[in-house]
Amino acid sequence: MTRSITMLLAGGAAAAALALTGCSAGMNSQTADQVAAVPGYSLTAPGPNGGSVALRDAMLAYAGPTGYAKGAIAPLQLRIFNDTEQPITLDKFESNDATGVKLASAADLKASPSPAAASPSPSVAASPKTSGSPSPKASGSPSPDAATSPEPSASPAAAAPAKLTIPAAGYLDLTPGSGQFLALTGLKDAVPNGEGVHLKLTFSNGVVLETLPGTVVPLAPPLSPQPRLPATAPPTRAGTEGEGH
Repeated sequence: MTRSITMLLAGGAAAAALALTGCSAGMNSQTADQVAAVPGYSLTAPGPNGGSVALRDAMLAYAGPTGYAKGAIAPLQLRIFNDTEQPITLDKFESNDATGVKLASAADLKASPSPAAASPSPSVAASPKTSGSPSPKASGSPSPDAATSPEPSASPAAAAPAKLTIPAAGYLDLTPGSGQFLALTGLKDAVPNGEGVHLKLTFSNGVVLETLPGTVVPLAPPLSPQPRLPATAPPTRAGTEGEGH
């Protein structure tokens, strides 16, 4: 009798274990649908000879409560990881939402809030004045200076396309704080908060990192909480003040 009871209890325990296993097999794990807390856009593509190239945490810099206006300059902040055995270069960067994408510096960041007003300053640029200042060595020849000064001012613009090299098993930090970053110039439309832009990066090993259909590089959230609107008391109806029961 005791043996029968023992076998019955053992069989019940085994059945309960099988039931629990069957229930858990059809359930998703708690982490299956979790999304990374990083707000930027990330993408990884395989390299041609193994390894991968990855774009991480790509965002447009925060531009205030209204976002970016049409025609503005929009600085990007992103990081690129080269998980291959060979160094690669970032050969081309472009966006369907801007007239161009350029490698920018802190000087461009200062001019970014007012791109329309900033564009005349390089053209009028203090460069003719500064380039003309050393020329007084040939005193009394202002006209040759005027002819030669535009050439130096045009040469930096021609030298702007730079090759950004990412070492093997290394990364490239392109953020305003690092001193060099990518910036979208001449936005074709306004980009308010909550929206984003298309971005395409082409590398020397043939890898292309491009925002997938239906995705964008978003605007970064503000670094500090934005001020709230002042609270207002609800309106009162006429004749209701002081009424009692």
